[in-house]
Amino acid sequence: MKMTSNRIRVAVIGAGAAGLCSARNLLSRPHAFQPPVVFERSLQVGGTWVYSEEPETESHQHSSMYRDLRTNLPKEIMEFPDYSFDPSLPSFIHRSEVLRYLEEYTENFHVRPHIRFNCNVIAVSPVSEDGVGDRVRWDVTSHIWENPHPVTERFDAVMVCAGHYSQPYVPDIPGIDTFQGKLLHSHVYRYPESFTSRSVVLLGCGPSGIDIAIELAQHAKQVTLCHHGPPIRWTPPKGLSLAPPVVRATPDSLICEDGTQLEADTLIFCTGYKYCYPFLESKMDPRSLKDTEELVRVTLPNSLSRSGLLLETQNGHDACNDQLKEGMLAKDTIVIPDEGQGHLPPLYKHLIHARYPTLVFIGACKIVVPFPHVHCQALFFLAVLEGKCPLPSVEQMLSESYKELMDHMSVGLPLKYLHRLAKDQWDYNQWLSKTAGFKPLPPVLRKIYDKCSEFRNTSPIIYRSLKFEILSSEEFRVNSTDAQI
Repeated sequence: MKMTSNRIRVAVIGAGAAGLCSARNLLSRPHAFQPPVVFERSLQVGGTWVYSEEPETESHQHSSMYRDLRTNLPKEIMEFPDYSFDPSLPSFIHRSEVLRYLEEYTENFHVRPHIRFNCNVIAVSPVSEDGVGDRVRWDVTSHIWENPHPVTERFDAVMVCAGHYSQPYVPDIPGIDTFQGKLLHSHVYRYPESFTSRSVVLLGCGPSGIDIAIELAQHAKQVTLCHHGPPIRWTPPKGLSLAPPVVRATPDSLICEDGTQLEADTLIFCTGYKYCYPFLESKMDPRSLKDTEELVRVTLPNSLSRSGLLLETQNGHDACNDQLKEGMLAKDTIVIPDEGQGHLPPLYKHLIHARYPTLVFIGACKIVVPFPHVHCQALFFLAVLEGKCPLPSVEQMLSESYKELMDHMSVGLPLKYLHRLAKDQWDYNQWLSKTAGFKPLPPVLRKIYDKCSEFRNTSPIIYRSLKFEILSSEEFRVNSTDAQI
């Protein structure tokens, strides 16, 4: 998909880790790319690593950082392959050190001059002048917060690096509207002192749920962590108890799956986030849709019809039936993220829009080591744009991405897990590097990740005392200052 013009002009949306990495690598290839334009709606770099206690407003969207957060991955595997953390720091560092690292990365690679701060992207629209999907260009409309007049510019490609930790996902719990206690999502949690003398229930046992529950147990009157899935493998600290998921609420209590009634005055949803890219919700240029046609016919299993998957065409008709035209995935309401489940069909390799391959979502995957991961994704996409890594046809990419969605749904997995990689991230990163011809990540990263996961799952209270040291591309060693590990 080599672009035919002189140098390729790329828009980068977001100046968090993914956007900074994308811009840094675009700048390293001046023969192929114009300097990127990085759109950042806030006044600083760092994205989700920027801590703020200010209330959220239209022009200020605070991140999900809480005051005392420390990384749950060692810095030795978190860093970008081409830029290291300060080696004198401990392995598990405070959030402020990660932000400092990203600021230094920005300065070291001279990215800052190319960032438009306080600039909000309000629309990204494809413009296909010849009806061929892989030659689509993009009109990006933005405005400075203080200036109501939008500006539209044209780009050859768009790298969406806006993250996925800004739109909280809150499950629907019967009776929750009658609950008289305090309701909040972990997105707005900042410090434990404000919960002193409160009876707190947390719903969700992911990394944030566990960390916040442990932190609150030292301050709150009572803390209960509700979760489903396999039993935890660690002993809760004093003040923290465990319970099944909350399935119903009354004015002064929360009812668990097994009938247990929890007297509580606070419920914190630690239930994750939805993808939210409002700039993709505007109507598409009709020229980009004029050749939409049926590409593949896929028979849906009966179980899928009852699974809650609802895909709508532009006229609002239900498209989840016995036969679904894959061409419909190009329609406006399918291109944008699903608001209920939070998935992003159709993405080829969890990355490239299968219908419009010049639109890419860097960092959309979940449960990954983020900085090395977005490094691999960015290098892969730039190789595609340079013509060094040819993609399959649009028809093939649509077929593959849709089959992946159907396979995912057929085994009963929620749509929100469609881009959850976890243990598969390493083979995925390896595939990206092999296919695009860049240096792969060293195997030692996976080994440290697996060892860290083992410690975190058995000793979440003290595992951050570990100190990792990389000895070679294959070997590492780990030391602990805590005798209990």
